[in-house]
Amino acid sequence: MQKQFYFEATQRLCSSLELEQSLRAYFEYVRQHLPIDGIYLNIYRPEYGDIQFLAHVDEAQTTALNKQVKISAEMQALLSQPDRPVIRIINDLEHDQVTGFVAPQVIPNIQSVILLRMLSGNTHLGVVGFYAKQKAQFCHRHAELIEPHKDTLSLITAFNLKGRNLLRANQALTQQNRLLKQAFNPCGVIGADSGLKRVMTQVEAIAKLHTSVLILGETGCGKEVIANAVHCKSQRADKPFIKVNCGAIPESLIDSELFGYEKGAFTGAEQRKAGFFEQANGGTIFLDEIGELPLSVQVRLLRVLQNGTITRVGGFDAINLDIRVIAATHRNLQAMVKKQTFREDLWYRLAVFPIEIPSLRQRRSDIPLLVQHFIEVLAAKFNLNKLPRVSSEQLDSLNHYHWPGNVRELINVLERAMIEAPEGPLNFNLTQVDKVEPAASGKHETIIIDPSHASDKLVPLDVMVSKYIAHAMRITGGKLYGPGGAAEMLDINPNTLRSKMKKLGLC
Repeated sequence: MQKQFYFEATQRLCSSLELEQSLRAYFEYVRQHLPIDGIYLNIYRPEYGDIQFLAHVDEAQTTALNKQVKISAEMQALLSQPDRPVIRIINDLEHDQVTGFVAPQVIPNIQSVILLRMLSGNTHLGVVGFYAKQKAQFCHRHAELIEPHKDTLSLITAFNLKGRNLLRANQALTQQNRLLKQAFNPCGVIGADSGLKRVMTQVEAIAKLHTSVLILGETGCGKEVIANAVHCKSQRADKPFIKVNCGAIPESLIDSELFGYEKGAFTGAEQRKAGFFEQANGGTIFLDEIGELPLSVQVRLLRVLQNGTITRVGGFDAINLDIRVIAATHRNLQAMVKKQTFREDLWYRLAVFPIEIPSLRQRRSDIPLLVQHFIEVLAAKFNLNKLPRVSSEQLDSLNHYHWPGNVRELINVLERAMIEAPEGPLNFNLTQVDKVEPAASGKHETIIIDPSHASDKLVPLDVMVSKYIAHAMRITGGKLYGPGGAAEMLDINPNTLRSKMKKLGLC
């Protein structure tokens, strides 16, 4: 009898690769020999402190489940005991702390159960519960009949879990692919219908024309994103879009990098090279940080804007170009014109259609959208299975911060929080130091340190300078050089800043 029962039951369990189908066939056979109303299958997840139900079958239906039930530390300790029996009869759930708490949350009216432990090697995988809706329904003979099925049930459960993991991996890959498509879709601008609505109206107005565009705004506010949108919405969208950070090119190389050079123009010029302007021919060139260009290069740029021609370094022939110039800067170019560090004629050529991007603190309504977007992007980058949660209190702290580093700083804050707590909830306590207090009008205003309001008790100047530099380094995420770096924000030469940091013991 027992051998025949084992053979038939195993045949039913192996009848399908789908857990729900095999469990249905198994239940239909086993219920002829045991007084059961259903079977459920769950696994214990110590890393999450819960029990996850995978499947349930009764007379009415078979259901795949993904129900998690959190359990206490005391219950976890009970499940971790190494000497727990492979099979147990519980004829009254009030006598079992864990099962009495967990099972009724998924199966109403359950009263008695036989628990069969599933093992993978020496690892406790979970249990199969054979249950009845009346008390005292099971005896030792019932347990002896189903105990030999533990290996087969463990095997099909392990295969099912592997399949679910593969499915999750495939879903994660699909999500990552969607995010990558978003990342490479320059027309997608977060806040286009809210904080950047006016900017996007300007973009729509100028995109179809060939006029030069000057994008103004603070460091990190998204000037490159708007330049992408202008190109994407223009008739040159399928043509080259060359991005150049003018502040990142050494002054001695700017001419050759922008305009190219002829073979033999200088030592090491073994062949002709096309510069950034030639590479962008037919399309768009984006000159970021245009205010960093030396006056000598500004003259040559003016010629491109006036005549549409360039001359390679070491060459004599003018090369005609069909090119659109989009420039961007965080500097006050008009003030630079007065100081004669920026050419007035170049300013008038570039500023035909200026677009000024508001800072992040001027468009706080976009912060929740940006947070959600960048959490998705970072989750794909970190290969996370699910997005970490942000509490309303933490989101409120982001809304009240004054964001001197704008969107770039927001990305750094989010990335740091996700590194510290990839499973969430995310904590942004580092932003609390510079929190903005609501003004009487109900609007948020940036707190500015005014020395005239300080007390008469002074601290050594080096201490004050040290704290201020450390504050700047924190805001820029440790970046010292280049656009958005601490040297730029403090308006100091990077080498001078590094020397000060060494003197003060900051590096």
